[in-house]
Amino acid sequence: MHLFVEYVHQFGRFQRNARLYLINSVLTGVTTGILLVLYNLYLVSLGYGADFIGAVLFVGTLGAGLAIFPAGICVDRLSGKAILIYSNLLIGLAGIGQILFRQPLPLLASAFIAGIGFAFILVINAPFLTVNSTPDERPQLFSLNIMLGLVTLVLGEVIGGTLPGWFRTSSWLMGSLPPWISFWLAHSPGPRSYQLALLLAGIISGPGLIPLFMLSKDRPQQVSKEARKGIVQNPLPMLRSWWQSIGMLRRGPIHRARRLLHSAVFLLVLVWVFIGLAAGLYVPYFNIFFVQHLGASPALFGLIDGGANLITGLLTLVAPWLALRIGRVNTMVWTRVISIPLLITIGLTNILSLGAILYLFRQGLSDMAVGILQVFSMEAVSKEHRGLANSSYQASNQVAAALTAPIGGLMIVHLGYPPVFLLGASCLLLASGILWWRFGRERQKRKQIDDGIESSQHVEETSIRTQ
Repeated sequence: MHLFVEYVHQFGRFQRNARLYLINSVLTGVTTGILLVLYNLYLVSLGYGADFIGAVLFVGTLGAGLAIFPAGICVDRLSGKAILIYSNLLIGLAGIGQILFRQPLPLLASAFIAGIGFAFILVINAPFLTVNSTPDERPQLFSLNIMLGLVTLVLGEVIGGTLPGWFRTSSWLMGSLPPWISFWLAHSPGPRSYQLALLLAGIISGPGLIPLFMLSKDRPQQVSKEARKGIVQNPLPMLRSWWQSIGMLRRGPIHRARRLLHSAVFLLVLVWVFIGLAAGLYVPYFNIFFVQHLGASPALFGLIDGGANLITGLLTLVAPWLALRIGRVNTMVWTRVISIPLLITIGLTNILSLGAILYLFRQGLSDMAVGILQVFSMEAVSKEHRGLANSSYQASNQVAAALTAPIGGLMIVHLGYPPVFLLGASCLLLASGILWWRFGRERQKRKQIDDGIESSQHVEETSIRTQ
C-alpha cells in the first residue's frame, strides 16, 4: 500500500506534459485491450487462418519498420504534441478500415497504414517522457506509464472478451439492417458481433485525444528552416554524427568493426532484436492458442489475459525498487530468465487450467523490467540523439517481430504450437545472455548498479563510467 501511495504522490510532482501523457495512456488503454483480445479472433471468424493473420501482422510491422527512422528524425526535430496528435488520428482512420473492410487487400493496406502511425507512437514514447522528466523521476515515470497502460488494458480485455457474446444476443443488431449499414457489416452473426465490439472500442478511444491537445509545445531544438530542411532531406549527416559519437569513423575498418560490436548501442539493439524475434513468434497468437487449442471462450481468455496484464502492472511498479536492491542489469536479466520455463510449459501443455495459471505469471515476469530497459537504453546515448537511438531500438524490435510473425503463423499451421514457443524461448535466452555478458560482468567488476551505460556527457570517449 505504501508503494501505491508513493506513486500517487509522485504523479502530482511530474511535469504537466508527463501527467497529460499518462492520462492519454489511461484513456486509450481500454481500446487497446479490446483490440488485443478480439482482432485476431475476428479475422478467424471471417475464415482466415493463422498464416493470413501472420501476413497482416507482417505488413503492419513492415509499415512501422519503414517509418521508424523518419519518425526518429521527426521526434528529434519537431513538436511532440503534433506528432502524438497526427499519429493517433492516422491510427484511428486505419483502424476503421481494419474493422469495416473484410477482403484481404484492404485489410493488408489498412494494417500497413496503422503500422506507420504506430511507429511514431512507439518512437516518441521514451524520448518524450525523458524530455519531460528529471533523471530521478524517470524510473518511476516509465514504470507508472507502463503500469497505467496495463491496468486499463486489463479493463479493456475483460470488457472485450464479453462484448461479442453480448452483441450476439441482440436480435436487432444481428438481424437485417438497412442497406447502407449492411454493406459495411458482416452478414453472419459471428463476424458482425466482433465488428460491433471493435467499433465500440474505437469510440471509447476518442476522448484520449483531449489530453494531447492540452500538451504544451516541446520542440526539442530550435533550428533554422534551412537546417531543418537539410535534415529532413538528408539524414546522413545526422547518422554520421551519431556514429562519430560512438567512435565508428575515427580509425581503420577492423578497429571500427570491433568498436561497433562492443558498443553499448549496438548490443542494446541486438537485445531488442532478439526480444522482437521472440514476440513475433508467439505473442500475436496467444488468443488463438487459448481459444482454439486449449478450448477457452473469448470471455475467459479476456479474463486470463487481463489478469496477466494486471500482474504485469503490479510487478512493473516493483521493478524500480528491485533495481535499487539488486541492480538494473540483474533485474532485467533474471526476471526474464525466470519466465522462460513458464513459457515453454505453456507451449507444451494441453491443459487449459495449467496454461492459464502459468500465463498469468509468465507475462508479468518477462515484461516487468521493460521500463528499466527503456531508461537503460535511452541513457546509453547523448540527449540530442535519443530519438534516432530509440528509432534504432524500435526498428530492430519491430523488424524482427515482422520477420517472425508470419513464420510463427506458418509454423502453427504446419507444425503446431510447441516449436513456436521453444524457438521464442531460445530468443529470449539469447537476449538475456547478451545483457548479462556485456553489462552484468562490468557491474560485478566495478560493484556498481548501472555499469555498462556509456556516459551521455562523454560519449566521444565510448568508455563505460560508473554512475
